[in-house]
Amino acid sequence: MSVMNEVKFALRDAKKAMKENDFEAVAKHCKTALKYDRKNYNALLLFGRACQELGKLEDSKKALMMATQVDSESPVAWQGLAMLCEKQPNISTLDETITIYIRLTHIIKDDDDKVDNVYRKLAALQLKNDEPLKAAATLKLLTTKLKDHKRVQEVWRSIAQTLSGIKDLPDEHASETRQLVKLVEAARTMAEIFPTYYPLEWICRMYVLMTTNPQEDEEGYPLSSEEARTYITKLLRLNRASPWGNLAQGLVYKGEGLYIEAKAHLRVGAERVGNNLLPWKILLEIQEATNDWPGVEVSCKKSLKIMEADETITIPDDEGFEAYRTKMMLTQAKAYVIMGHKNHLRQAVDILEEHAYTSLDCGLLLVRSRIKLLEFDQTEDELLKLEEAFGEHSQLKLLRGCLLRAQGERQKAMQVLEEFVEEEPKSAEGHLELGCVYFATGELQKAQMSCMRAGKLNPKLGGPFLYLGHFYRRQDNMEKAVKCYEKALSLDPCDDQTGAALSDLYRILGKYEANINLLHRITNEGGRASCCWAWLRLGLHHLALQNYDQAIQAFQCTLKINPDDRGSLCGPQGVQLCFTSQPWSSIVGETLDAVKDYETVLKREPIKPVQVVSLIGLAEALIAAARKHYEQFFHANVKDACLRALVCLIRAASIKPESACIWKLIGDACTLLYPMPTSLSNFSIPAKLIQKDVEDLEEMTEVDKMQILQIGARCYGVALQVTKDDAMLWHDLGVNTYLQGKVLEEGVDGRNDVNTRDLMDRSVMALRKSLSLDPLNGKTWNSLGIVAAHNLVGQYALAQHALIRACEYQPNAVVWTHLGAFYLTHSEHSLAHEAFSQAQALDPSFVTCWVGQALVAEKVGHSEVFDLFRHTTLLGIQVESCVGYSHHVTNLASDSKKNTNQRTQYTIKQSLPAATDASTFYSREKEEDVIGLNMNGLTLEMMGLYQSAAKAYEMAMAAIDPDQPEMQDCLDGVRCNLGRTLTAQGKVEEAMKQFKAIKSPDYFTQCGLALASLKAGQFEDAYNGYTAALHWLAPDDTQKSHILVALASLQYKFQKSDEAKNLLFQGAALAELAPYEHHKDYLHHVAFIKAAEATARGNTKEAKSILSRTIHQHPSSAPLWRSLARHLLTTTTSTSKKISGQCSAAAMCAAAATKLSQAAGEHKTITQDAVTSVMATLGLEVSIQRNSKNKTSLKQAQRAVLMCPGSPEAWAMLVAAQIVAGHGQTDTHLAPLAKILSQKGSPQISSWLQTISTRLA
Repeated sequence: MSVMNEVKFALRDAKKAMKENDFEAVAKHCKTALKYDRKNYNALLLFGRACQELGKLEDSKKALMMATQVDSESPVAWQGLAMLCEKQPNISTLDETITIYIRLTHIIKDDDDKVDNVYRKLAALQLKNDEPLKAAATLKLLTTKLKDHKRVQEVWRSIAQTLSGIKDLPDEHASETRQLVKLVEAARTMAEIFPTYYPLEWICRMYVLMTTNPQEDEEGYPLSSEEARTYITKLLRLNRASPWGNLAQGLVYKGEGLYIEAKAHLRVGAERVGNNLLPWKILLEIQEATNDWPGVEVSCKKSLKIMEADETITIPDDEGFEAYRTKMMLTQAKAYVIMGHKNHLRQAVDILEEHAYTSLDCGLLLVRSRIKLLEFDQTEDELLKLEEAFGEHSQLKLLRGCLLRAQGERQKAMQVLEEFVEEEPKSAEGHLELGCVYFATGELQKAQMSCMRAGKLNPKLGGPFLYLGHFYRRQDNMEKAVKCYEKALSLDPCDDQTGAALSDLYRILGKYEANINLLHRITNEGGRASCCWAWLRLGLHHLALQNYDQAIQAFQCTLKINPDDRGSLCGPQGVQLCFTSQPWSSIVGETLDAVKDYETVLKREPIKPVQVVSLIGLAEALIAAARKHYEQFFHANVKDACLRALVCLIRAASIKPESACIWKLIGDACTLLYPMPTSLSNFSIPAKLIQKDVEDLEEMTEVDKMQILQIGARCYGVALQVTKDDAMLWHDLGVNTYLQGKVLEEGVDGRNDVNTRDLMDRSVMALRKSLSLDPLNGKTWNSLGIVAAHNLVGQYALAQHALIRACEYQPNAVVWTHLGAFYLTHSEHSLAHEAFSQAQALDPSFVTCWVGQALVAEKVGHSEVFDLFRHTTLLGIQVESCVGYSHHVTNLASDSKKNTNQRTQYTIKQSLPAATDASTFYSREKEEDVIGLNMNGLTLEMMGLYQSAAKAYEMAMAAIDPDQPEMQDCLDGVRCNLGRTLTAQGKVEEAMKQFKAIKSPDYFTQCGLALASLKAGQFEDAYNGYTAALHWLAPDDTQKSHILVALASLQYKFQKSDEAKNLLFQGAALAELAPYEHHKDYLHHVAFIKAAEATARGNTKEAKSILSRTIHQHPSSAPLWRSLARHLLTTTTSTSKKISGQCSAAAMCAAAATKLSQAAGEHKTITQDAVTSVMATLGLEVSIQRNSKNKTSLKQAQRAVLMCPGSPEAWAMLVAAQIVAGHGQTDTHLAPLAKILSQKGSPQISSWLQTISTRLA
């Protein structure tokens, strides 16, 4: 069982035990709940009550104090603490008790009895604590909270009694009271002597201050109410804009119940009085009382602006600055929620999110805002948070019912609301919400009863009267309905639903004067951001009176206020309203809404002229929707919309066959189906389009792409019979004919077909005819350029001319892009770049021109190709963009050299999802493109979507013609990719079949087959496959290292751990050397180690190949030439001829090393190279048994000594050369020289020289 359920059941048992007065059980169950949730408010309250009854007063106090910390805004815990302190005075100090009651004064606000009780007890405690002034201040604050005049008088008496007990009143209070009386008397005297503006202004100001802060014994004041009104009237005669005069007059009207006049005067006074919050507070109270929520919003904004400008300003009722500021913000948010416009609700959410959990009221407003915004998931989260913070509050249950009603779950909403009404029978809002649910479910009698109860409980609520109006309208009692609507609008003038219902009913009843007055009043009011319904109805009213200018202005205001709000545009019974709004929907791009509206009209079976217009409008909306769907690559939606349009148009043509518009639209719908891929190229259309004698319009027949285009061409021809001189019809016919040629060209031998060429020529003729009728039409010039540039037409001069003309007559991004594409296909890269740049300047968001720039960059080898293609995918979907971006991403991912870079890996990781989407879009558009399908499979495979990748590979294999020899390599590559993907899915048997079917295997296919065999348990086949790949197909040492690891794992499976170790060591060594094999400082070491390893295995030829191959890659490395020379010298051969060849080659290598060392200035290596060269020459002379007359080796030795005179090795080589040249017995200096050198050389050289010196001596 979950923790929440444990807490819930424990609280349920505790409440049950509380009803039975079993306080021991209550404490036990509460402890269980608190064990799981230490901050559960209800558990703490129940536990505190139980402890109090059981005499555990300290535990009770602790529990209630903790509850106040959990929810400081709920009064229950504070009231419990107050009762505990009252019954047990010893449980807390007097200061603690005063603090508790002060907190209660901030929480309890609505109930006069409770407010009076709390404030009086607080004052009594303050008196008891010897604080009479604070007690008097508390009672004075109570006078502003009470509404009953008698209670206010009683409070003043209490204040007087409290102050009478003080012997010495502080000077500040006494002087203030005396100064106020003197000021009023002086101003009255001055006004009688000098009836000017100044004294009257002060009299009105004092009247405002006295009225808003009533004092005890009103009769004792020097200014009576009648006198004040006289002076107010005099002041306003002198100055109608007087701020304090208007404020005073507003208060007079407020007292008389004339709230509209009161608001007018108070608004003027508040605007003119300056930085003073009191006038705005008075105005705000009246606005809230009259449900003037736009006014409330303005007043709150003004107050907040004043507080922002001056933080030291006086706050009304002595409230704190931040507390009053928060109060204004929350009141503003409340106004936003009640007004209910989308923008208002967003602003309310922004405000309430900051204060959502400071009080329950804020949280409730936030939930209401989200319900109205239809943010149901966020609403659920907010409700859960509020339940955790404030417990199971009844208002939360009410909002739960509202949420269910908004989600359409009416039965659940009804159940929740019925439970709420049982718990809170006096909640007007609960009865109203329940009535709304009853009304939605058709239970009208129950809805009427619930709304009547709501209106009785809260007569100021407008919602009950609105739904009562709906009820009486359903009952055809229009008079009662009008009265209910008028009552609802008077109570809630901001409710748009009420205003719209009343306006519609006025129109139905013929009360045009009342309707126009209502609409003018609504549209003239400020702050009405959601009155587009009023503007629309006003526009229709003017339209009916043929006042077209006023109607256009009203409709423009409707669309300007809220072009997206369709809910108020069309009533359920208003056919005229529907029919009128449809063209506007199409104009602003709301094609789906237009489709719904036209279908609504057609369901009502209007007269034939209206039916024809509706069918044409529906078809136009569907064709517009099809174009939108094509831009998003939703081909199935394009097909569905076009076929639906054809059904509508054939119905319209059967009614009015002479209409050229209908036949033109049929042609458009047919032409739009050209881009459909092969899988969607079978179309079910009305048979009437093919066979004229068919009478059943609902009979359908199947056609292919070529047939549907031919039908479109015939329909354009029918339209041209009606309007022969329509240039755009000739243009559409030419484009359709060109597309027919494209379809034929895509077939077998289509490029050489005579019919294809004929269609292309006819297309050019039709476009020329269109230009003869409208020579300035840039669209037709553009189409002619495209057709003329086709290979089968080949009129390239005409194409260039036409495209340039199109750029002149209609300079937009499309035609400039087509001109750029023309230049690009003819390798004019500079001109193409300029044309694409012009297109980019005209429309930077047009994706095709960016694709053109990317293709130009690709042609010239620019480094920004990848970035350009990436930008095209961000702009939108385009075929070349998709394939180009996918191509570059897969190339980058397969480049092993670049792939090692961490930044490149990050780029690949970020680009793969977009590349996958792009290749998927491309493969949908080009279902027979093998390369595109294979690329789609690769991107899906890199994303780990193996099943989808396998489908893509299978589609690619199906698209390949196996009879074409040039496609064999492509087929092998796809098979390899498919086998690899099947292996990843565990389908090893199928993978092996694919690998074995490859006719030209390579390293990767062989490894794939070996891996599949390994996963299938065929270890021997796997081992053989890896061995073959290692010896014959591995391209580099890195791959060899990988294969060695695989072979080691297989050896380990065969229980051959020693062999596995050897293979792993080899693989590890190769892997470690791989990063350095091309490093200039280490490459000769790597080559030497590899050659040494091959020599150790007895494979000297491989060692020689390794060194030779490395020298071929890096010919400027002297150590490589030296290593090759030494290898040739140390390698033994069987014949003297081979020995001679090796020595000659070694000599040449050593000479090359010497030259490179000299050029690099490496003196140490020069010695080594020179010695090696002498050794090679000596070996060559010995091998061919030359006579002493050949002194090549001697010359080489002498040169070595000259270059390196301090090298014992060079001198040793000189001795050896002289011996070979026959000077060993004749030159007497050789023996002493050898003896001297034997003391300086290395051990090997010393030993050899000692032997020579001994022999020569």
